[in-house]
Amino acid sequence: MAAVLPVASSVFAQAAAEPAPTIPRFDLPTSGPALARTTNPGAFFAATGRRAAAFGYENGALETWVYPLKIYADAELHFTIDDYPVPVAGTDVMRRIEVRPEATTLVYTHPAFTVRQVVFAPVDEMGVVQLLDVTTSRPLNIEFSARPDLSLMWPAGLMTGFVGFDYDAHRYFTGEETQTYYGLYGSPAAVDRSVQPYQEEPRDVPTRFRVRLTPEQAAEGFVPIITAGSVSGRADAEATYDRLLAEAERLYAETVEHYRGLDETAAVDTPDDRLDEAYRWAKIGMDKGLVTNPALGTGLVAGYRTSGNSERPGFAWFFGRDALWTALATSAIGDLATTRQSLDFLAGWQRDDGKVPHEISQSAHLVDWFDAFLYPWASADASPLFVIVLADYYRQTGDLNFLRKYLAAAERAYAFTAATDTDGNGLVENTGVGHAWVEGGALYPPHEELYLQGLFIQASLDLAELRDAAGEGGAEELRDAAADTRRAVEKLLWLPQNGHYAFGTAYPQAPTLGEASRPVSEADNKENTKVLARGGDFDGEPAVVAENTALQGVPLWWGLLDTARAQEAITAMGRGGLATAWGARLLDKNSELYDPMSYHNGSVWPLFTGWTTQAAYTYGRPHIGAQGLYASALLTRQDALGYVTELLSGDFNTAFGRSSHHQIWSEAMVAGPLLRGVFGVTCADGGATLGLSPKLPADWDSASLRRVVVGEAEVDVEIARTPEAYTITVGGAAGKRLRVAPGLPRDAVVSGVTVDGAAAAFATSELGDVQLATVDVARAAERTVIRYALGRRGSDVAVRWEPAEPGAANGQVRVLRSVATEEALTLLVEGRSGSTHELALVTDRAVGDVVSGKLDGSTLSIAFTGDGDAEGWVRREVTVALE
Repeated sequence: MAAVLPVASSVFAQAAAEPAPTIPRFDLPTSGPALARTTNPGAFFAATGRRAAAFGYENGALETWVYPLKIYADAELHFTIDDYPVPVAGTDVMRRIEVRPEATTLVYTHPAFTVRQVVFAPVDEMGVVQLLDVTTSRPLNIEFSARPDLSLMWPAGLMTGFVGFDYDAHRYFTGEETQTYYGLYGSPAAVDRSVQPYQEEPRDVPTRFRVRLTPEQAAEGFVPIITAGSVSGRADAEATYDRLLAEAERLYAETVEHYRGLDETAAVDTPDDRLDEAYRWAKIGMDKGLVTNPALGTGLVAGYRTSGNSERPGFAWFFGRDALWTALATSAIGDLATTRQSLDFLAGWQRDDGKVPHEISQSAHLVDWFDAFLYPWASADASPLFVIVLADYYRQTGDLNFLRKYLAAAERAYAFTAATDTDGNGLVENTGVGHAWVEGGALYPPHEELYLQGLFIQASLDLAELRDAAGEGGAEELRDAAADTRRAVEKLLWLPQNGHYAFGTAYPQAPTLGEASRPVSEADNKENTKVLARGGDFDGEPAVVAENTALQGVPLWWGLLDTARAQEAITAMGRGGLATAWGARLLDKNSELYDPMSYHNGSVWPLFTGWTTQAAYTYGRPHIGAQGLYASALLTRQDALGYVTELLSGDFNTAFGRSSHHQIWSEAMVAGPLLRGVFGVTCADGGATLGLSPKLPADWDSASLRRVVVGEAEVDVEIARTPEAYTITVGGAAGKRLRVAPGLPRDAVVSGVTVDGAAAAFATSELGDVQLATVDVARAAERTVIRYALGRRGSDVAVRWEPAEPGAANGQVRVLRSVATEEALTLLVEGRSGSTHELALVTDRAVGDVVSGKLDGSTLSIAFTGDGDAEGWVRREVTVALE
């Protein structure tokens, strides 16, 4: 801090009071999920609520935020023991971390003591509570040090701050001259060890208080450390502080109950406990993205990390597209309140011309955010995504009141996007509007991104559906617009010689496009952002940018493009140029523009992985889908325990230092594709129709869903597979129409189908690597059993997905195609040159000769010999003769 208030009373007066150092011990209930490990120095952790959070690193310091204020940074514990002169730094003896939804616990161990630091942010309070659970064999002095850093979240600022110590209340206070923004932190028996007298020159030094307790006192209770803040003055901060201290037990219990409430959303049970665990934590991670700002309202933020020496704690402010991609998953899991909240928030800030904001800082109300900054309107994609999320919500719920409430906002958002096709070629534009996905680097600025075309096609179809549902006219013109853009994409952006769709188009004279040999500066990117916003500063005609990117997964997510071409594109996304064992790169490694450390030109994002995962399941390519799903799910334990990071290197399994280590849409891309991809859950007709098209891995013989929200119903689904039958049991869907189409191996033989014991009609068709056996049930009973009698189960392979080691290079086997016929199972597989991989063969047929592999029992071994491509990938076509 730059200035220091004088102390309020003498140290001697405070010392005479001798208050109790603890509050009475109480039980710490649990919400259920728990993860623990020996600490991983430098790994991120957090304890977050709607209004406050603590962020830190294992074996490091933490900082606290009471939105939109940072209260302090660099907080650490220090210990000294009576008659033992060596001080002990907490960062040196932090040994274990335990993470639960309600709290993060850091465990410090020493031969003389163990301290468990339980950190939690009550769900709806402007503060953070730390409870020190101490066991000690000698009297112990605990010192809490922190650097007061009262500051507003970027970009607003405060005048010079102050700090002082209230000896009567045993807490530090920090504020600024108006005393509007105020922070407090302390403990009931805290003794100040740090505040500089007013007479000293102001300097930036940590505050430090000491709490002393005997072994007997430690056994009686918790040492509380309370942090509170306010944007409404000192009295409000004091009231919050006092409530957190007096009611810690109640607030902890309420926080636990809040997270137990997530058990009321959709649950999964698969044969792989790791996947179930990742899904459960993904639900928790998305819930933790919901933030309440005192001035702006409640909405989804993008993600969290520490702010370091900045005022940006990761992406802990409101983003339009981040919230909307996440909202597709919150709807899928049945957390419909969060979906509504996301749409409510963004509709409240929609521009008059219909554009939905890209980002809103938590200090936006304190600056001329919407007019003076580039960022609020920098992107073009939030507007069509608003339409898509509203339609997705309606299809699942049939909530006509909510649809009518926001139909006008959706119409404006759509009209804004549609008007950007200024040259009439059927492709909506970025120039003059803002970026779609890529916002920097050598691919920037685009003129027409494929990513944005996919969103516009889907938004056109969705708005048509919403108009029909609301009894409005004009649906056909929207479907015509979707068809026009689809034709333009197929004509202009399909690259038959490459077997994938192009990134998009760009002006060749764009300042950075193609200049891969030099770093792209922040100044370049800002200048290009201005050019995109202005439009008209480029000469010549835009040209196709023929790069293989993960962005083509977006139109393929909804099945919008030519089926045959889509199959080629999915192969291009699944191969080693784009896909790594920890997720999908944006840009193919074989591109001249590839840079593994570039934010856009080569890094891995779990978001991109989710796009490619869902696209693969949509087009019947479950092996590529599974490799993406597992890549993200297995990150749950790697860095921030329980959460999935924002981005990682394209070359090594390592998160960027600037990554938001708890990124909300990264968790969404675990939860959504598991439900909508693996299980194939879809809703239609305003919640009147439930679709199920499970495409289970070959070695899964059972799986189940609980509490899938469809209209007013909560539906349970049980799947059981034997050599003789594939059975799907649906409970709780009385009166619903069911469309059931499991994905079976192509050589499976369905000899008949019964619905509740009665013979039923079915139709088979091929999609990608699978055979769909489709049954329509016009009106389901309370419990409906659809049984597929199998004359033959069919043939496939199974992969055992293991997490890549931290820092590992890309090397996992890739099953690009698995197609079984009457004659053989044919596999298209990739592996690194010199490697050998094993797959499990799953079939109920007799096996003959194997070409390009060796079979030992049910283990298929494949050796990848030869030089391979530029990255060392060798592709093999393996055939297993079937009799």
